[in-house]
Amino acid sequence: MIPACVSRLGWLLLVLVVGLGGSTRLHADARVINVHAEVREEALFLDADLELSLGSEVIDALRNSIALTLVVEAEIAQPREWLWDRPLLSDRRRLRLEYHALSRTWMVTDFHARETHTFSQLSDAVESLSRVRAWRLGGWAPLADKPRLLGKLRVRLDVNKLPLPLRVPALFDDNWDLDSDWFLWGLSEVRR
Repeated sequence: MIPACVSRLGWLLLVLVVGLGGSTRLHADARVINVHAEVREEALFLDADLELSLGSEVIDALRNSIALTLVVEAEIAQPREWLWDRPLLSDRRRLRLEYHALSRTWMVTDFHARETHTFSQLSDAVESLSRVRAWRLGGWAPLADKPRLLGKLRVRLDVNKLPLPLRVPALFDDNWDLDSDWFLWGLSEVRR
């Protein structure tokens, strides 16, 4: 027979482990899944698919009317053997996600395209944020004669657009980590 104090200690440890396991928070994450580039009308256009997972603290902030601004950065560079890649073309696209409590709607604003879309569900708004379409990066003429081109794209949270008390947690807390790594792809197949 097991002494009562050992049995109680075992139950206490079990409750503690289960309790800690059940209180885990969702962590934020951002990744670039795919990028497609094509030349139309003498310009380079990009379509990008992102994967955005909002952390529980980010969702709480949104529900308390704090808007999030994401920056999608794209760069076309000429790779070099011994030095850094030579940037040829770059652009940024700002996207804002916000919640309106009175109407209970989520709004996604694309400042580059000057468009705003309204959604009734957060998941639909995040899905809209995750699709960047018909982004005119720049003219194709300066790039046409380059034998090798490297494309880079990433998404990051614009921490400077957050209220001051949230900026430090946004820099160091995993619940606010909406910065992706650079997604690299070759543009050798993008020709007219």
